[in-house]
Amino acid sequence: MKKAVLANLEQNYSTYSKSFKKIVDFIKHNQSIVSFISINELAKETGTSPATITRFSKNLGFKGYPDFQRVFQKDVEISTSQMKEFRQEIDSMSGDGILSEIITTNIELLEEIDTVAIEEQLEKAMEMIKTSRKLYILGARGSYALAYYLYFMLKELREDVELMISGASDFTDKLLYSSPDDVLFTISFHPYTNFTCQVTEFFKEQGNRIITMTDKKDSVLGNISDLVITTKNGGKAYTFVPGIIILNALLLKFGKQNKEESIERLDKLKKITDRFNIYQR
Repeated sequence: MKKAVLANLEQNYSTYSKSFKKIVDFIKHNQSIVSFISINELAKETGTSPATITRFSKNLGFKGYPDFQRVFQKDVEISTSQMKEFRQEIDSMSGDGILSEIITTNIELLEEIDTVAIEEQLEKAMEMIKTSRKLYILGARGSYALAYYLYFMLKELREDVELMISGASDFTDKLLYSSPDDVLFTISFHPYTNFTCQVTEFFKEQGNRIITMTDKKDSVLGNISDLVITTKNGGKAYTFVPGIIILNALLLKFGKQNKEESIERLDKLKKITDRFNIYQR
């Protein structure tokens, strides 16, 4: 239903008034927001009026804005079903064979990966990262583990990698010294945190290029990104295994593209860790 509505808006865009076009433009780039934003808030965001939005909704064949909005709310309900399934499994599973089921689920998720499309996305991400002055990596709450892993591994292969941490007082200082040549790599899955959205929007406003790993291309983050790498994070086996596999592929691509420099850095790192007796032997 939502796809049909969006296709209709695209097809008839040229026939709309200036006010209607403002509403359509906002909806196209903020599809996830439409599901919960009020008619007054939408009017403010689009520079129109509640009456105009009501006329717009009726023009599309809906009884009013709430009826129109439900089309987008249904889509959000589908996207949040993963955690509902996870909760149901916690409540219903006996506890026997959980590991086997989780392994099977992860295998199924990995088999569903469109490797051709992901390979193309990773090549584009590589080019963006390679030509950046500095790479900022952003991830909060559940996505923080993936963000930290990417940061930890990548900082051994190149200079100027920054990790943005929610709640850290110095993240504003890091933003202070950002420049248009920097790239932001955002990792976030539904539900998206305010911190992640706000920082990503900041970089967008500054004209930076943005790479986002997320679950939906038309998510609130996907819509403001230059490159979107999509991956699922499971249902009853709420997992980041597909995400970590994709990040590993990106890291190996980066290392191989700068093979001699990467090996030299890693050898130097080993000498340093040996010198200071970092790891237990």
